Amino acid sequence: MENNRGLEGASARRGGTARRGADGRRYSSSREQILREVELRGPLAISDIVAATGLHENTVREHLERLRSDGRLRRRRAEAHGRGRPGWRWEAARADDVSPYAGLALALADSLAGAADDPAEPARAAGVRWGAEIAQQHEDPQADARTLVMDLMREQGFAPHDSGDDIVLHRCPLLAAAARRTDVVCAVHEGMIAGILRSRDEHADAELDPMRADGGCGLHLRTAS
Repeated sequence: MENNRGLEGASARRGGTARRGADGRRYSSSREQILREVELRGPLAISDIVAATGLHENTVREHLERLRSDGRLRRRRAEAHGRGRPGWRWEAARADDVSPYAGLALALADSLAGAADDPAEPARAAGVRWGAEIAQQHEDPQADARTLVMDLMREQGFAPHDSGDDIVLHRCPLLAAAARRTDVVCAVHEGMIAGILRSRDEHADAELDPMRADGGCGLHLRTAS
């Protein structure tokens, strides 16, 4: 039986909203905790995850396989030591492996870049509309603007970290497309974040500093509060 009390406590301490699987359903607290353990500390053996979560090994295996089928995690063989076949180690999928739509995003970005003198402007405007739609679907209408951004960027696969001043995005679901068409793809993401913010504060805005030297993207939020 799962240690649900411990999982709920860990989830509350870490905060945030559980992400969704390929079937559109939100992950259980158990599955979300396993995913975050691997993202933060991976690659991990199943025994490591069992020790960290307190879940039964069979339960952990089931969640890992579902997360792998969703494209969130991948597995690789551990280094061989001695006799016997080495076990699996689990790690977060590469950012450009998460979304099967990276190629489509790049094609659309190229098309927009060829059709507009300044493609970043319409790209950002499209992102603002997208962000507003995402914000409308959030479960907690009382969440403040910064919390809302953190929750939704985590759910969208950006692995955000709140440094206190800025937010650092450690992953990009469309990294391959963003690397080739930073002007368009990053403008869409910047607009998306602005649209999320404006669902709580109409005068808010966002500024994205893409692909910094430290490997992340910096996100600065400007709100009235």
